[in-house]
Amino acid sequence: MEVKNTSDLKYYGKAFAINFKKFLDRTVDKYNSLFTLTPEESKEVLLEISKEMEEKGDHKGAGEVYKKVVVSEPNNVNALFKLAKVYNDTGQFKEAVEALKKVVVLDNSIAQAFYLLGSAHFSLDENKEAMEAFKKAVELNPGYAEAYYKIGLIFDARSEHDQAIEAYLKTISFSPDFLKAYQSLGFAYESKGMRDEAVKYFKKAIDIEERRGGK
Repeated sequence: MEVKNTSDLKYYGKAFAINFKKFLDRTVDKYNSLFTLTPEESKEVLLEISKEMEEKGDHKGAGEVYKKVVVSEPNNVNALFKLAKVYNDTGQFKEAVEALKKVVVLDNSIAQAFYLLGSAHFSLDENKEAMEAFKKAVELNPGYAEAYYKIGLIFDARSEHDQAIEAYLKTISFSPDFLKAYQSLGFAYESKGMRDEAVKYFKKAIDIEERRGGK
């Protein structure tokens, strides 16, 4: 097939780079030199490659690509945030914390960044830091059910069951089918010796499971 102009060359070069990810370094470098991409165009190619990798479940590969973007643009919030998500998904919680700390300094308006930061701290048993991050997440997004749920888990871990129950109730007020919140409510009430309330929420949890077909 004849390629008629520079834009066509860039298009086919881009497709080549995306389809041959295992040769990422060599391919992208060659792509840049052959078609004289601007730094912005190079970044777009890398982000496109990483997105496709994530969609195919190659989190490790996607992480390596995000790292390349961050190396060239240390203050790229989008790349840092996506790299942090990869770290969380692959259990690299210390790395996730470091990346997310940078994200929230650069942009303190991203509720999900604070939620992921809290989740990483929580996974590292750093509950004080986790609570601070989750509270910031719900401050930015008052309907953040997942953040309220994890706030409840931290209160439960402290045996502060009344506060845990309050957080779980907020969770289900925003997400009525949040199965784990009903289960946690049952256990929290059980810990307070309130058997009837515990049974009520355990039954609701069972109802949700049955509606989902046991999934």
